[in-house]
This record gives sequence, structure tokens and C-alpha cells, in this order.
Amino acid sequence: MARRSGAAAVRRRAGRRADTSGDGADAPSLERTEVGSEFRVPVISRDPLVDEQHGLDPVQVQFLPRRHRTQDDDVTARPDEEFVAPGPTSSRVAVVDYDSSQDTVYAPVEPLKDGTGFKLRKKVDLADFHFHQVNVWAIVNRTLAQLEHPRLLGRPIPWASGQGRLLILPHAGYGENAFYSRTTGGLHFLYFQGRERKVFTCLSHDIVTHELGHAVLDGLKPYYNDVSTVEAAGFHEYFGDALAITSSLTFRDFLARAVGDAPARLDDALVGRIGVEFGVAQGRGPLRVASERTTMSELEGTFEEHHYSKLLSNVFFELLRWLYVRKLGEARGRNRTGGQAAVTALVNAAAQTSRMMFRAIDYCPPVDVTYVDYARAVLHADRVAYPGREEAEVQAKVEELFVERGVTPSRAGETVLRNRDIAPYDVERLSASPEAAYRFLDSKREALGIPADVNLQVHRVYRTRKATASGFYPPREVVIEFVWTDEVALTGEGFGALAGKHMPMRCGGTIVFDQNDNVLHYMLKRRTPKREEAMLAYVAYLAARRRIGLAEQGFGATTGGRPVAASVDGGRLALTRDPALRHGEGSWRECAHG
Repeated sequence: MARRSGAAAVRRRAGRRADTSGDGADAPSLERTEVGSEFRVPVISRDPLVDEQHGLDPVQVQFLPRRHRTQDDDVTARPDEEFVAPGPTSSRVAVVDYDSSQDTVYAPVEPLKDGTGFKLRKKVDLADFHFHQVNVWAIVNRTLAQLEHPRLLGRPIPWASGQGRLLILPHAGYGENAFYSRTTGGLHFLYFQGRERKVFTCLSHDIVTHELGHAVLDGLKPYYNDVSTVEAAGFHEYFGDALAITSSLTFRDFLARAVGDAPARLDDALVGRIGVEFGVAQGRGPLRVASERTTMSELEGTFEEHHYSKLLSNVFFELLRWLYVRKLGEARGRNRTGGQAAVTALVNAAAQTSRMMFRAIDYCPPVDVTYVDYARAVLHADRVAYPGREEAEVQAKVEELFVERGVTPSRAGETVLRNRDIAPYDVERLSASPEAAYRFLDSKREALGIPADVNLQVHRVYRTRKATASGFYPPREVVIEFVWTDEVALTGEGFGALAGKHMPMRCGGTIVFDQNDNVLHYMLKRRTPKREEAMLAYVAYLAARRRIGLAEQGFGATTGGRPVAASVDGGRLALTRDPALRHGEGSWRECAHG
């Protein structure tokens, strides 16, 4: 495990002189370079081992300045960017190549003066740190563009750190690991010596996008990072894996290899396997395989988040596979056959899968998401945007996939909210500010099911600008998220030194309006005996497995390197994940066996 430094230290080193030889060279100017219309950079489409095995060359990704963009440009393939600086540094992402093992800042890559790319060798060299910097920066920017596109979230993604830019450390230190940290506001990619060669996690498209998934979800739903239940923890891992599955599916060369000669059934060999190089370097197979099916009944009594994540990852993959077969059949019905038809079918299947499964995030509660919550959000969000008969068949298939795995998205027990229940109201006025939203929520507590005695906080108010696949823009959505905190006593056996302490239980809700003053969706998470039981069981498991350590003084330190730090103040317990130990007991290596 590489030595870790705090957020202040990482940012301080971002301004230090670059050092490539140990002597310290003057850092290049951070003057920005205007991006030209032909700005292109190379990236690895999966990881070095997979690309080598399948004869895949690095893919050229084009960045298009906003001023040159037309309505027909595909923003998911050509991310927006106006200016770049050494690093690379751009509006949302900054590469800081600090190596904590060597206490060194490596020289940043510089843009070409004509704005067509970066100063790289003509032929991609996998040992070139400048290529590493460009690769991870481009993958992150491209994936962000996919997620923020109107066909998905339709809004900018905030960072939970509160910073404008997400930091990326491509050589953060030596170790079999990669992690996202809210405290540093960055993605940390480590390197290690594998069985045959050195492995740089920043070169794995899967690992980069998985860790970006943690950063994205933390920005969208920061309370999901709370230590609450195993389903919430598993959801974080699923989100990263789902992003890894689809992130490469807009590269035509990669897609052509994935579908081969247009098979009737999509194989998981390329598409559904995650972390191949990482796993093989340790003498095992891929870290995870999305085609592996599990059910909620099989998970009963299990508290490992990676086991739980596989259930949702399998739903995601099976929907992708089913949609591919469906769209390939439609192409053949139009007398289109061969590899190109299969590539198009997979592109469209990936786009629809991502739309259904990622867009649902806005409809999920702001706290302690369960798999039933997510299934309901997936179906309701898609039915709101796509109410047609053809889409209903796909929605029915998604519901079937969830039910087969023991996740029944019945709306029984949900708080059903109708316009007349909270009338009169004006969406434009109540969404003008968090204060205005609070006044509205406080005045409608009874109708919304919010206890009268809780101290309510408006967590977030935002608007989306989403579009359908056909280019139609439905009415804009206005989303209000609110939270409050209860306390749960750790009573009973299994809590050790934590027994008798109280820990917070987050409660809250999400309400979605359209701009025409209609309630589209409402989901409320209150304190219930079932939620309390799930939280206590998960904390007892963590305590019994010695996953919790009392926090020491200083940044991110935990006694004995435990994944969860516990701090106690006046009998109140706070549990915080150590980001570098998120993947089991120490690293990505633990993902291979849960």
C-alpha cells in the first residue's frame, strides 16, 4: 500500500516543481491552450492485456470545442472542451502526477501549441508516463460526457469534495490498489509488479471507470457513502462495475471484436469481464464476471458488498444481452446482416441499458438505497420518459430480471403523492432556492409523511434537461432531495467496544416535479424496524470481522489499517470508510474473491 497523503498535501504537491530525475525540474507553464477542431488523443479501450490478446490498438478520441459543436454532434463520442493545460488539466479534471511512494511529482504532459493534442510519442508507448496521464484524463472526460448527455442524466455532475475539478493521480504509489477519495477529491491509481510485467492501474479502462463511478455516485448521492447497510455498500460497487461494462461500448473497433461475426447471443468474454489484466497478474481470472447470476435468497446472511454488487451487475448485463438480441433481430428483419449490423445493435443496446439503469439515480432516495428502491426507480423513471407500448415490453423485461433475482419492485407500502395532496404550490417558486424548498416541505409535512418533530434539511435542489433517443425533449424535471437524522442504539451482542453507543440513521426523500407543476415521482425513507435491523446486522458484522478500528489522529488513519474508522463523541458513534481500503481488506486484489 502506497503512503497516502491528505487532501492539503496532494493539492500542495500539485503546485510543486515536477521531478523526473530526482533533481527537480522547473514545471512548465500552466497557461491554457485553446482546443482545436481536430483535437485527438489515444486511449486504451479495455486494458493492455485484453487489447494485446485481441489485437486492439489504442483508440483515438476526439474532443470538440463547444463553439464548433452542432446539434448533430454526438457528445458521448466527442467530449466538450475549450481549453487544456499541462497535466492534462481541463475544466472538470486535473491530472496531478504525484507518487507518494517516491515523494515525487512527475513532469506533466504539455498540449501542442496548435491545439490538436498533446506532446506524445508518435507510437503509443505503454511505459510512457505522459501517455498514462493522457489516457486516464481522456477516459474520465469521455465517460463524464456520456453520463451528462441529455439521453442520460441531462445535467452536470457535482463533485462531493466541493471542488470544481476532480483530481487524478495516475501513479499515486506502489500497491495492488486504486481508489477514490472524497477527502482528496481525487482518483488514486497505484502500480505494482505482476507475474510477468509491471501493472499500471491507470491503463485499465475498467479500473479507471469503476473508480470514476465511485466519484460520480458520491457527487450525486453523497449519503450513499455512509456506513449503513450492505445493500447501500453493494450499490456503490455495482454502479462502478456497470459504468465499466458500458464505457468501452462506443468504440467501434472494440465493438467489432465483441460481436465477431454477429452471434445470436452476446458473449461475456469481452463485454462482461472486469479487471482482466489485474486478476491475471495475480494468477487468477477477471476480478468480476457480470454474467454470474445470484439472488437475494442466496445472499441471505452474507454481508460482503462485492457479493451484493454482483446481483445488480448481472441484471445490467442480462438486460444488455437481451436488448442486443432484440435489436439484432430487428436489423435482420430489415434485411441488415453481418458485422456492421451487430455493432449497431450492440451500440443501441448499450445506450438503452445505460439510459434505463443510470437515469434512475435521480429517482432514488438520497439515503440508504435498497435494491427494491432502485428497481422501483428504474421502472418509474423510464415509464415517465417512455410511456409507449414498445418501451413497455422492455420495462416488463427489466421487471422480470429483478423479480427473478428476488427483488420485487412492487409499490406496496410506498407513499403515493398526487398533485392534489400538496396543492396549492408553484414549482418555479418552491425550487428557487433551498430555503424556498424547505418552506414548502415544512408546510406539507403531513401529506409528505415527514414527522413533525424532525429537523429537516434540504440537501439539494436541481433541474435536469433530458431527451429521448429520438431527440424529443420532454418537460424539464425539478428534483428536491431532503434529509433528517435519527439515532440508533447499538444494543445486543456482537458490537464489542461499540456496544451502547448511538449512531446516526439518515432518513429523507426525493420528490420530482415537471416544469408544468406535476408530481412525477416521490420516494420517502423513514425509520422502520426493518431498516434498523439491517443497519444493526451490518455494523455487527463489521465489528465481528474486525473491519472497524478506532480512529487515530491525522488524515484518514485507522487503527490497524481497518476499512472503517470509528470515532466517538459523547456516546455518539460516527463510522467512516477509509477509501484506500474500500475494496475488501486492502486493495482491488480482494475483489477477486469478494
